[in-house]
Amino acid sequence: MTILAMDTWQFFIEIMQFLLPAAIVFLVTYFILKKMLDEDYKRKELKAKSKRSSELSAIKLQAYERFTILLERIRLDNLVMRMADPAKSASEFRFMLSQSIHDEFNHNISQQLYVSEQAWQMIKLSKEEALQIIAHSFSDMTETSVATDLGKAILTKLENSQSNMAEATIGFLKKELEIVF
Repeated sequence: MTILAMDTWQFFIEIMQFLLPAAIVFLVTYFILKKMLDEDYKRKELKAKSKRSSELSAIKLQAYERFTILLERIRLDNLVMRMADPAKSASEFRFMLSQSIHDEFNHNISQQLYVSEQAWQMIKLSKEEALQIIAHSFSDMTETSVATDLGKAILTKLENSQSNMAEATIGFLKKELEIVF
């Protein structure tokens, strides 16, 4: 019997005998390959995410370290001792101290991306407190006051002060670091 002599129904059954197994093989192959490729993609995505996470953790840790160094460097007892210069006037010394605080802060400002908002606010408050103590201590100086006079006034204010924001912030950063890592 030739294809032309067959009726339409038999022709359809003949074609389906070839197409149906081929379609089944195609679908099974398609779904197996799709599942394998999806699993491979998820595995690669997880690996990339893990790598990014470990890199971000290192950057976050570095931010905590840098802010701790910043806070230690702007602590007024450290700053006054480090920058003390008896040959300078109180006005020059005030400028040097304030400039050093601003420089340290501006150098590390981008690190705020990697710490909590509360930590960042405490860091800013530490900077402002240090600048206020310098300004307040300087307001007690005379025109003839020298750097050592201003340094003594600052250290006296620190001793009499009930709060030391830089130390409190360092403590907060340590606690936050323990929670984050």
